[in-house]
Amino acid sequence: MNDKSLDVLRQYDLEVNQVGRGRGGMLLDTKAGVKLFLECEKPDKYYERENLITQSLVETGFSNVDTILKNREGKLVTEAEDGRRYVVKDWFMGRECNTKSIDEICRAVEMLGELHNSLNKLDFRSKQEDAGLVCVAEVKDEDHSGGVKRQEVTAMKNVSERHMKELKLASNYLRNKRNKSEFEQIAYKNIGSFYQEAALAVKRMDKQEMTKRFCQAVESGEMCHGNYNYHNIIFADGDLAVTNFDKCKNECQISDLYQFMRKILEKYEWDMELAYKMLDEYDKIKPLSDMDLELLSVMFAFPEKFWKVINFYFNSSKSWIPRKSVEKLKTVVAQNEKRRRFLETIS
Repeated sequence: MNDKSLDVLRQYDLEVNQVGRGRGGMLLDTKAGVKLFLECEKPDKYYERENLITQSLVETGFSNVDTILKNREGKLVTEAEDGRRYVVKDWFMGRECNTKSIDEICRAVEMLGELHNSLNKLDFRSKQEDAGLVCVAEVKDEDHSGGVKRQEVTAMKNVSERHMKELKLASNYLRNKRNKSEFEQIAYKNIGSFYQEAALAVKRMDKQEMTKRFCQAVESGEMCHGNYNYHNIIFADGDLAVTNFDKCKNECQISDLYQFMRKILEKYEWDMELAYKMLDEYDKIKPLSDMDLELLSVMFAFPEKFWKVINFYFNSSKSWIPRKSVEKLKTVVAQNEKRRRFLETIS
C-alpha cells in the first residue's frame, strides 16, 4: 500500500486528521473515530460475509467489533483507478492483550464467553449458504438396517485426521533419511510417541457421542470466532474489542477456548493453576457442559504444536533448517511431560 492509495478515501464521508501505518494497513484518525484502511486480498464476498457477522453482533449489543464502513455508493469494497480494492474498518486505539498479565488473560477469556453468548443469539440458518458460513464435512455412519447413511459434522475431526496422517508421512520420510541434521535427529527420536498421542486423540473424536456433538454444532448453526488470540483482542479505554472475524465459521465454540488456552499455556509451560483459572472465568460467563469439557480434553490431547513444527519442516526446504525451528522443537519436546500431566487432570 502506498500513499497514493489514500485517494480512495475521497469516496467516503470521512474527515481524516492524521494517518499512520499499522495493523497491516493505515490507521486513520478521523472525526468519526479511529479507522483502519486495508487493501483487499480476497474476493468481495469474503468481506460481505465478515461484515454480516460483525453487524449482526452489533445488533445484539456486542458493539466493540471491527465493522466495515460503506462508501458513498453504499458498497463495502472500494476500487481505485488502478484496479486495487480497499476496505475501511471501524478500529480501536489501544494495545493487544498482554500475555504476561494474568488479569488481562482472564478478562480476554471472559470476553470470549460474552462473544459466544452473543453469537448464539444470531440466526444464520437462512443466510449461511449465501454468506459461505458453513464449514462441514460428510462422514459415513451405519444405520440400524446395516446400510450407510450420511451425517454432517464440523471440520474439526477431519482436520485432526489429516494432521495425524501428515505426522505419519513425516515419520516415514525421517526413517529413510540419511545424514540427519540435529532437527531431524530430535524429530525422528520423538515423532513416534507424538504420533501415538495424535492417533489416540483422533480415536476419541470418532466416538459416537463426539460425532453427535459435531452434528449438533452443524444443526444449530453454532458459530466460533475461528482465530481468537491475543493479537485480535484490543484493550482500549478500559474496554475490550474483538477484531478480525474473517475466519469465523460454523464450529464447536469450545475450539476458540482451546486455541486461546493452548497458546497461553505454552507460554506458561502448562501451568495447571492458570489453566483452571481460565476455565473458571469462561464458565462464569458461558457455563461449560460435560461434553464440551470432554471435547476440550480431546483437543488438548492432540499434539498440535509438535505437528505445526514438523509440518513446517516437512513442507519447506530441508537443505537448510532455521535455528529457530530447532529451538521450537526442543521446547515442544521438553514441555511435553508437563503437557501430559496437565492432560491427566482434565481427562
